[in-house]
Amino acid sequence: LRLSNGTGPCSGRVEVKHEEQWGTVCDGDWTIEDAEVVCKQLRCGSAVQALNQAPFGEGSGPTWLYRVDCRGDESALWNCSHTGWGAFTCPHYFDTGVICSGFSGLRLTGGDTACSGHLKIKQEETWATVCFSHIDFKTASVICNELECGQAVDILRGPHFGDRHELIWQEEFHCVGNETHLAHCARMLHHSKTCSHDATVVCSG
Repeated sequence: LRLSNGTGPCSGRVEVKHEEQWGTVCDGDWTIEDAEVVCKQLRCGSAVQALNQAPFGEGSGPTWLYRVDCRGDESALWNCSHTGWGAFTCPHYFDTGVICSGFSGLRLTGGDTACSGHLKIKQEETWATVCFSHIDFKTASVICNELECGQAVDILRGPHFGDRHELIWQEEFHCVGNETHLAHCARMLHHSKTCSHDATVVCSG
């Protein structure tokens, strides 16, 4: 299982490999429960959106699965009920897509209060640092709100970044400002392995 053509490994067109060939999943009542199984299977946090009609472009190869019906707790997408492998040939216009949160937690660390500090995002079992250049004030507002820390007051450039061993979060956030969770904001992928400054967020608390 993989997600293709998205902003990173945790969003994109749903693709499944069967009999040594990659193919797609055709929309037939594609729901958030189905997307949840995909996100969990890929260790990508929880499902944010289940999309249909090729939102990440049309795939190629067979349409391996059709009318997938998951409860949401299955360990793999193909363990959900479906019509059978390759049972129905669908035009790729109906390829499904998923956006997963890509992370399972966020926190502010090392600040004077619980509502200020360096922004860290939990990716699988590791906490990643977010670069100062990857967030803006609207994004900070969403973070403060999600952490139940009141309003965003400031975003500061953290100390110059020296620790090479620390994991860097690879996406830039573009929030409108009214999202309830950071996972619901639009994101753009960056392949930078370095970060000149980390983001320090200060909320009103």
